[in-house]
Amino acid sequence: MIGDGWSKGVYDAPPAISKMMVDVIDGKLPRVRRQLHAMKPTDASHWRQTVLLTAAWTGQSTVVDGLLNDGAADNDPGWIPPYKAAFFIRTVNAMQHDPRFAGQNAVKGAMATVMQYRGHYTGPALMAGTKCADAATPDVLLRHHANIAQRVAPNDTYALTLAIVTGDASVVPLLLDHGADPCADDQHIARFHRKHPTRSTHTLARIGTSPALPVAVLARPARRALAAVHETHAF
Repeated sequence: MIGDGWSKGVYDAPPAISKMMVDVIDGKLPRVRRQLHAMKPTDASHWRQTVLLTAAWTGQSTVVDGLLNDGAADNDPGWIPPYKAAFFIRTVNAMQHDPRFAGQNAVKGAMATVMQYRGHYTGPALMAGTKCADAATPDVLLRHHANIAQRVAPNDTYALTLAIVTGDASVVPLLLDHGADPCADDQHIARFHRKHPTRSTHTLARIGTSPALPVAVLARPARRALAAVHETHAF
């Protein structure tokens, strides 16, 4: 988790940036605002997005609201810096003594995965907020007009799917109330099944039974998806 990474200091960022991200995680909006205000405008614009994502990941809805009021863009990505060299070394040493990575090939593969990380842009904030197990955060983002249909990548999942998979009974109805389409990923699943008919696939409503979402919550995406199938023959 990105928020956990900032707390543990694993990212290769200036000390002032790392400190600001910890303040975000602690919900200290006034201090974060002062730090952003002290930066050059271009630097503040760059890091404000990372601050927004960190606040969304950690469920700091008040910080999210304040940042959006200050000009953060709810649908834009944020920069996640690369890991520190010391973190690489600790990780490699831990892998060598971890039974889960028994065997030279397993260690090499895991090391390669860590070493290839060189920082990246990620987002949008709604996807991060959907993971924080606090409906207040995605609610704030949606009230600020976050795009409910935006994804991290074209082939990635939607916020609604993520909420169903993680079994968040408070976020699923919220997303549906704001127009999330339960058919979007079901149609993607159906297309995948046509290409790979031997592989097991399920609808979102069926997937939601795994984390044991309440029946009343599951009924909404199930009814809407079924109606769309009959009305548009999308599958």
